[in-house]
Amino acid sequence: MVSQIVMVVGLVFCLASTQAQVFFRGRCPKTPIIKDFDWHRYLGRWFEQERYFVAYQTVGRCWSGTYIKNKHTGKISVRLDFWDVVFNKPKVITVNVIRKKPYEQPNRLTYTIPNVPVFEDNYEVLATDYDNWTLEYACVEKPPFGHTRIAWILTRKPHPSYSVINQAKETLTYLGIDVSYLKKQDTSCYQSYKG
Repeated sequence: MVSQIVMVVGLVFCLASTQAQVFFRGRCPKTPIIKDFDWHRYLGRWFEQERYFVAYQTVGRCWSGTYIKNKHTGKISVRLDFWDVVFNKPKVITVNVIRKKPYEQPNRLTYTIPNVPVFEDNYEVLATDYDNWTLEYACVEKPPFGHTRIAWILTRKPHPSYSVINQAKETLTYLGIDVSYLKKQDTSCYQSYKG
């Protein structure tokens, strides 16, 4: 049963990486490198508030991600908690996170799914204030037609103030990311599971 769940989740992740999320013409826009990105301040739990359409996330609602550093190995993982809409109960998926160029591009990340060989996908921390909000982002070029983008607004609190969301959106706009594609996500069940 567990291997079937892992296989289904892996398949959904793989399909999500190849299926269009939000399509744009041209090349992926240049994004900033956060040279002083601070992993220690970034660790901990982030609650999803708004995002572009993401195919694999349709299996759940009330997503949150907790960045954890293994004290023995120093490796980073993300525990993804969500409310499974199919089985109507809380679920957890853990993915491994690596930085391929930790000194040159510390905010650019790659995740892999344990027990799902040959799968990896890239994303980045576009901007963060560490204490209230973070913007995670992925762009995949699909030559010769254009590229797909995904953007997430995550917050430290499950129900943040308007000003926190507004600051995150202003930052996205400043960075040239279209906020009109963001959709507010269901946050009603964050109290239903401790995650």
